[in-house]
Amino acid sequence: MFSRLTVIPLSLLFVLAAIPGMTFAHGPVARASEAETTQARLFTADAATGEIVAIDLPGGAPVFRLSTPPYLMALALSSDRQHLFAMRGRNTDRDWVTVIDTGFDPDTREVRPPYVARTVLANAPTTGGRHDGMISTVGGRDALYMDTTAEIIVFEEGNFSGYGEVALRRYSLAQPDHYHAMEAGENLYIGHLRSGFVQVLNRDSGREVARIPGCPALHGMAEDRVSGRIFFGCGPHVLVVGTQGDETGRKVAQIAYPASQRVAAFLAGKERILWGYTEGTLPMFYRLDMARRPYEFETIPVESSVQYATSGDGRYLLVLTRAGVLEIRDGGNGKLQRSVPVTAPFAKDFHEHTDKAVLPDILVAGGSAYVSLPNEGRIAQVDIDRGKVLRRLEVGGEPTRLILVMESSAR
Repeated sequence: MFSRLTVIPLSLLFVLAAIPGMTFAHGPVARASEAETTQARLFTADAATGEIVAIDLPGGAPVFRLSTPPYLMALALSSDRQHLFAMRGRNTDRDWVTVIDTGFDPDTREVRPPYVARTVLANAPTTGGRHDGMISTVGGRDALYMDTTAEIIVFEEGNFSGYGEVALRRYSLAQPDHYHAMEAGENLYIGHLRSGFVQVLNRDSGREVARIPGCPALHGMAEDRVSGRIFFGCGPHVLVVGTQGDETGRKVAQIAYPASQRVAAFLAGKERILWGYTEGTLPMFYRLDMARRPYEFETIPVESSVQYATSGDGRYLLVLTRAGVLEIRDGGNGKLQRSVPVTAPFAKDFHEHTDKAVLPDILVAGGSAYVSLPNEGRIAQVDIDRGKVLRRLEVGGEPTRLILVMESSAR
């Protein structure tokens, strides 16, 4: 049996449409602004899921989660502080770079929901050895270093959102390697880890103007802005390269290590003090006063540790020990000022390879140090001056890398 078909006269439809409160699909909708005002936005990478978690401050609760290809190895903020580059580890044969619009306007402090603006397939991308939470630049433009294809990819424009292509500029490097790069004057100074030399390229033409040998196992770099000299950590010593006047593009000094420990990374301390350390656990820091000649390291003993940082002004040196204690030290002389227990002790074999980020991170902003605790699924906020844990931000998962976006996004 068939049901009877009811036909509604067209005139009745017009009558229904005229009834107050009666609406149909695709009618006009009032639009509400998503913009809010906040002091800062904190991002962390979840090592367990590959998600990027956004936390608005001072509130402290996670407000957004963005999915990226697991598993993340690095986060870096763009030079305009509007985009976040998320790069995965080396545990697969496909290397993705996800560009995230942070939703934060540093000028107005307005925030909108962050979103994935673009995801591209790359070739073992890195930040060129930067460990301060910022992306490398070439002539003020954001840049990525591709280890397996020996090239620098420079983004000529930051219009990652939208349908159009992003304009690129490419620089060819000497050979595939892992790079630690610094821009100074008219040149790019690119250290090659396995090849053991520093390649100097003219920034405008990309032409090689010098090649400085004698730096095997090159890892880590720092700059003395007063002298313009760059310090590259090598296996047997530190290589000092000049970038100004007659020193441009040549070796000007070599600094011997006072012990068997090498330098694999540097932190900028108070005034012209450099702190050299080795990735993973270490029994000491190497302290270098770049204002003194001849250059000479001195050793500062510390507890076996898993992570380190300095404040943006170099006033503080922070060390997260394997015992789960955050040591707050003077950024000039390294003397211990305060000790703050923040988490349980870490296992003796706790360390990080290149498959994904697993280590805690330390980020200093204002008078606080934010310490990610992947073993707890939380981030500890520590008052540096009082040496006290202010609160623990519940994130879940395994929070590792930290990036803060605010008016002055200094780690």
